[in-house]
Amino acid sequence: MNTQWIIQTHGDPLGTVRRFVYTLWQQAALDGMLVTTNDSGDESLAQPLLIDDPAQLEGFNPFKPLMTVNAARLVPELVKQNPQGRLGGVLRPCEMRALNEMVKHNGFKLDGFTTISVDCLGTVPADEYRWRAARKESTGELAQEALHFARQGGILGYRYRSACQVCASPAAGEAEVNINILGLPVRQFILVQSRNSDIAERLQLQNLTDGAASPEIIQQHAHILDKTRERHRNTMQRVAHGLGDSLPQDLDALIDRLESCGDCQVCMNVCPICTVDTPRRNESGHYQRGDVLRWMISCAGCGMCEQACKDRLPLSTIFGHIRSILADEFGYSAGRSADEPLPLA
Repeated sequence: MNTQWIIQTHGDPLGTVRRFVYTLWQQAALDGMLVTTNDSGDESLAQPLLIDDPAQLEGFNPFKPLMTVNAARLVPELVKQNPQGRLGGVLRPCEMRALNEMVKHNGFKLDGFTTISVDCLGTVPADEYRWRAARKESTGELAQEALHFARQGGILGYRYRSACQVCASPAAGEAEVNINILGLPVRQFILVQSRNSDIAERLQLQNLTDGAASPEIIQQHAHILDKTRERHRNTMQRVAHGLGDSLPQDLDALIDRLESCGDCQVCMNVCPICTVDTPRRNESGHYQRGDVLRWMISCAGCGMCEQACKDRLPLSTIFGHIRSILADEFGYSAGRSADEPLPLA
């Protein structure tokens, strides 16, 4: 069975995504869904919400250029509180990567949790978001502005959060249902991909879309994604070079850096991986190397650590550098699939 389709947007990509998610909600017979919503521009209202009525999707906005928490960290408790419920979540790519890694660390089940992911056009720091939102009639306009440049892979990259500038992959691909917009003329159509044919058949995606995607459309998306990844790699290399000797060159140097922070564990407190598997200290007060190794190899690159760091350390680059070293050493890429085991005990 086909796993890639298009949906005609008729000039309204955001409305089309909302309607598609609405039909997915009904098709999967969900009791609730974790989503990002519009707000008044107030950072405090930016938390992902669990909604229990599909009519509330009217305020759903997966393209809002603000991220103050990795939504994946909320999922284990939601699953625990609703053991018999059927829930779903719309996650950014870095959130989906984090969720897959959290499952490997903790072993909790996602059997009743339908995952949907959407290409990310980037997010800006909270102060930038407030400044831009204050100059718009609604915060929804910020998403519409970003969508206008989806075909080019987004705009204003230098204004994005550091984590977004060096993101390993801003494309949705690891969820059960993935909505792709990068590289596409979104006022005409968007691309929908399922993780496999069994999921496509269960959710009857062929009936919720407007036909199979052509190879040209699929390649168009892949081409811009490759260019975006290359741009992010170049940014990572440039920033890492600028850090010089202050950039930890291996895991042990990183552990020394973490221990120099004393008792501060703010970066761990906001990390979705640490929600289920926090690095421990031994009797001497040193972080256990294996714990930090498991943490770093699973880093999803969401940048919540850097946002929270009191010393304003460039943690997106620091952690990303260590993650890339471990990825080469172990042949492992974080977040690819919840079924892929961690390469270490």
